[in-house]
Amino acid sequence: MYMKYLLLLGSALAVSTPALAEEVGDPIVVTATRTEMRLSQIGQPVSVVTRADIERTQAVQAVDVLARLPGVSISSAGGFGHPTSVFIRGAENAQSLVLIDGVRINDPGDVGGGFDFGGLTIGQFDRVEVVHGSSGVLWGSRAIGGVINFITARPTEQWTARAQAEYGWRDRRHAGASASGMLGPVGLTLGGNWLKGDGLSAFSERRGAAEKDGFESRSANARAEIELAPGFSADAGGYYTKADYEYDDTGADALHVGEKRDTLGYANLRYSGFDDELSARIGYGITDTRRVSDHAIFGPYITNGRNERFEGQVSFAPVEMVSVLLGAETEKSTFSDNFGSRDSTSIDSYFGNLTFSPFAGLTLGGGLRYDDHADFGDRTTFAANGAWAFGGEGAPVLRASYGEGFKAPSLYQLYTNGVLSPLDPETSKAWDVGVEQPFAEGKGRFTLTWFDRKTRNLIDYDFANWNYYNVGRTRAKGIEVAMVVNDWEGFDLSLSYTYLDAKNVLTGTRLARRPENNLFVGLDKTWDMGLHVGADLRVGGGRYDDHANTQFVEGHVVVGLRASYPVTDNVEVYGRVENAFDEHYEVVRTYGTPGRSAYAGLRVKI
Repeated sequence: MYMKYLLLLGSALAVSTPALAEEVGDPIVVTATRTEMRLSQIGQPVSVVTRADIERTQAVQAVDVLARLPGVSISSAGGFGHPTSVFIRGAENAQSLVLIDGVRINDPGDVGGGFDFGGLTIGQFDRVEVVHGSSGVLWGSRAIGGVINFITARPTEQWTARAQAEYGWRDRRHAGASASGMLGPVGLTLGGNWLKGDGLSAFSERRGAAEKDGFESRSANARAEIELAPGFSADAGGYYTKADYEYDDTGADALHVGEKRDTLGYANLRYSGFDDELSARIGYGITDTRRVSDHAIFGPYITNGRNERFEGQVSFAPVEMVSVLLGAETEKSTFSDNFGSRDSTSIDSYFGNLTFSPFAGLTLGGGLRYDDHADFGDRTTFAANGAWAFGGEGAPVLRASYGEGFKAPSLYQLYTNGVLSPLDPETSKAWDVGVEQPFAEGKGRFTLTWFDRKTRNLIDYDFANWNYYNVGRTRAKGIEVAMVVNDWEGFDLSLSYTYLDAKNVLTGTRLARRPENNLFVGLDKTWDMGLHVGADLRVGGGRYDDHANTQFVEGHVVVGLRASYPVTDNVEVYGRVENAFDEHYEVVRTYGTPGRSAYAGLRVKI
């Protein structure tokens, strides 16, 4: 199989192919430090996906872009809409915090309090920032593995708009539009997205399934901001998505239907003054979710979850080399289902972070967080990191970070267990160290990172006793390799490779659904006339589907081809072939994956 990987890798590099290209240079990111900071000053690895990346790769689902990043693997039990998990460095899906415009969208009604990516499309977002590794001090519970922030466009003085429509395999139709600009003193961003298709069978068609499982998704987003007075501003926004889908039993076709609905809203008051040395924000956010699994025989199971959060933070830079961030948060979560269960909990948090730059090129950071959980008491966690860009422009950047994490059991897990099997909170300690080397006159970047995370009391499900339990100790360590080149003599290159050793320390077994090796390679070429052609290669290593390591799922190799051409300055046509060699594979045992499929579309920009 590895000879096959190498041959396909060579083929992909030998032809003109498109790729996801993270922002190269020294971009400003927000998610890693909760304030604007240059990437070269941040001690943790951060991946940035831009609007240009999303359009170049013709991505439709959020996982389409996340799967291309180092340290990230995807596990999906079927096609669009079906349960889909994202593992960052082997951490559980519920151990990574998911944000939209900085507002938490993890679902308290979810089994682990995580976020199901199965129904999330990418068209309404302008940018994605992914922080690799523990971010618990700044972002709190659920950020043991990392943070994923989906960001919508910010309005500018001049109105801009874009729209697209595409059609393809199994009658899949996709349309979306967005616009942003100023309406008098108010900046506005509006967007919407629709996706519908016949889909594939959730139970693998290659195992004999004959019934397709269709889906439909609708989403909308809005944002408004206004300057109230010099230095004072306000902004508010919301996001809504609803996905309907059909699903099967584990080993047979079935006529089950499901629904997922996510709604969030937020509002902020902001202040910036003293020559931008002082900034402050007070905010409110609410996330409301609804999940329906309507079994054709036993009827529906419905869960509702809600998070309400008040938060405030102040950032102050008394001198050029020092910045202090202080913040406080209070969050209340509620959960209910249609069988009469109802529960709630809350957590109050306080955090502080100090950033210190003793001389040019060196940035050091350290922080503390105090959490007071209504059910599990108080915890204090610590984090430290540093970035050293030595030697001036074009020189390497060394990075290192350490972070601790704390995550209480979800309301669903507590309700399911009742008083029969008490659960303890999950805790973690994580390290990473890496080097980044710019090349190709600043248009390229190569990074190599080693990481190691130890987790205590990981919560897992015991199928024999029908309850959740604490595993004890797990460890995830490995290496991330990434190389990105943007617009070098018409070429763009993206490569990411992850080696992951994720195990239960007590038993020695590998954690379920985490591939040991994961590779993505892409290369694209754009000619002066505007024609863009390319392909990408995705290699997913084998993985165990269960924690006992008795059911092994073989690895896979998938190749995609695509092209686009600008008909005018504002209109572009595009098309792609996914899984070009019709690879037969599974990611979750017995669940289907798409075969060879083709799509064509039109994109308009104003």
